[in-house]
Formats: sequence, structure tokens, C-alpha cells
Amino acid sequence: MKKNLLIICKAQFGYLTDYYKYCEYLRDEWVITYLCFDSGLKKLLMEQVNTLYISNKGIKLIRGIRFILSTIRLVFHFEGLVMVNYFEKCTLIKRILPWKKMILDIRTLSVNPNKNVRRLYDKKIKKASNIFDFTTVISEGVREKIGINKCNSAILPLGSDIISKKNKNFENNIRLLYVGTLNGRNIHHTVIGLSLLLEKYQSKIPISYNIIGDGFEMEKIKNIVKDKALQDIVKIYGRIPHFELAPFFDECNVGISYLPKTEYYNVQPLTKTFEYIQSGMCCIATNTDENKKIICSENGVLCEDNPDSFTSALFYIINNIKNFDSTLIRKTAEEFTWERIVRKELLPILEELY
Repeated sequence: MKKNLLIICKAQFGYLTDYYKYCEYLRDEWVITYLCFDSGLKKLLMEQVNTLYISNKGIKLIRGIRFILSTIRLVFHFEGLVMVNYFEKCTLIKRILPWKKMILDIRTLSVNPNKNVRRLYDKKIKKASNIFDFTTVISEGVREKIGINKCNSAILPLGSDIISKKNKNFENNIRLLYVGTLNGRNIHHTVIGLSLLLEKYQSKIPISYNIIGDGFEMEKIKNIVKDKALQDIVKIYGRIPHFELAPFFDECNVGISYLPKTEYYNVQPLTKTFEYIQSGMCCIATNTDENKKIICSENGVLCEDNPDSFTSALFYIINNIKNFDSTLIRKTAEEFTWERIVRKELLPILEELY
């Protein structure tokens, strides 16, 4: 007989990849109910997953109260295991219904630029982890930073889809790809770095750069592209749905996993790093602690978070491009597929706690 699992997450179903994948690979063995806000986005369906929506209308306080009350009512009547994606005040559910078995899942730390805001948020997460029956955390770095008890927690790492199964051409042309937000990632550094490379060698390097994403940095990137006359090399596409990314992952051979090396990003794994590598692309990545665990000579190169270092990393890729091989690149991250993570990491946790 299948066991019952209730997932509580404010993000609308299908728009937080981690939980979409949990459902995809658990649904044959578990009866899954997913409770979330109706954020007005297109409703995505998945067979064998019962999705319940809570209205997101009204001011923040009203929305929050509505979500908590609806959640408590559902959990009270629910017979099974409950998994809660951390949100502020989520501890109310466990405090009011202490006999219900609940897992707290932490997918991210605060990335607020204000240090005091980040500290307060992290303290709240630690407090919540002491209340729930068990805690899952996205990385060891996050667990250590928050100070979560190792005896009552486990690492549930980030995974990724294999977007492209096509082996890449590493003969001559360099085809760069960045996919992700353009908020607070300093992607304009990579464009400046590319420009420095072209200016330094003043030769026709066969290179192109596709930037996919949206955010407040877009105008800055566009202005740099215009000022440096890179319109024929750098293409900015804006936001593209995840299911439409395959052609870019098929054709590009170098993925860019660049972001500022801050206290909070340093311990936060990046989906894009895994996606590039599992698609057979080599990768230029900022040398955060998490990227250091993944990037090696077989799959790419690390750089500092500044344009000059990115230029050096790009020069390294150009000089070594023929040494990369998609099959070997994929092997360096094969343990991070969503299917493996759900079946080998998450499933044993759920079965033990049920």
C-alpha cells in the first residue's frame, strides 16, 4: 500500500524545480498532496499528484494568515508524513499539531544584501529546525552556517535535469551560455571579461555568447554590449521557459556559472553548474566553496568574481577546448541527477520517518 506524503510549499506547483522533481520520482511509491499558493501562473499538472491551491489575493499579512490557517486545517486531517519547505511562521504548524510527523526542508539561505537581515533569517531557520522532527538541508555548507544539529538532519543536495544529451563539438568555435537571473549576479562582468579578451588579442576569435534571463542588470549588460560593439557576438534573449532551453544546451559548449563570491552565495549550490556539466558542456564557474566541489580539470575552470579573472578563465578554455569531452564531463556530475537524489537520498529519509 502506498504511503501518504503532504508537501507544503508557498511556491506554486511546478515553479520550484526541487519539489517538482520530488513529486515526479516519488509518485509511483507515495500518494502525494502538494499545497501551495495560487500565484496566478499557469497551472501545471502531474499525474498522481493532488495539487491544492490557496488564494494569493490581498495584502501580505492576509495572505500569510490564510496560508497558515489553511495549512493547519489540512495537516490536522492528514494521515501521513508532512514535508514543509521553510517559510517564516512555519513553526506554528508544528507547535499547534506537535503529534504530526513533519520534516523541515531548507533549500536556500537569505541572500539579502543586509547582513543583519541575513543573520536574523538564519536564526529563524535554526530555531525552526529545533522544533520539527527532522530537517533536510541543501548542502553541508548551509547546515554548518546555520548551525543545525547533525544528529537530527541530513543533506538533501541540489540536482538537475539532463537538458541536452548531445555531445558537444570542442574543435574550434567557443559558444558561451549563461542561463539564470540577472539580479545580483554581476553577469556584466563576464561581458566585460569577454571584451578584454578580444581587445587584448585583437584577432578574430570564433566566439559567441548567449545570455538568457531577466532582471535589473539587463540594461547594464545591453549598454556594455553596445559600448564595446559586441552586438554580433553577445545575444541577450531575456527570460525563456525551461522547457524551451534544449536548443541552446545542444549548441553551446561552454556554460557560465558566475556570481559574486559573497558569504551567502559561497555555500549555496547552483543548479546551472550541474545543468551545464550534465549536458556535456565545460563550465567557467566562480570559485565558491560549492563550485569547488564540482569543477575540475575534466569539466571546466574556476575564476574569481571579477572581469580580469573571467578573462583568464576564458583564455584557458580557448587554449584547452580540444581537450574536453562531453562523455567525460557528464561522468563528473552523474551522481547529481534528480532521479538519483530522490531515490537514493530522499526516499530513505521518508521511509525511515514514516
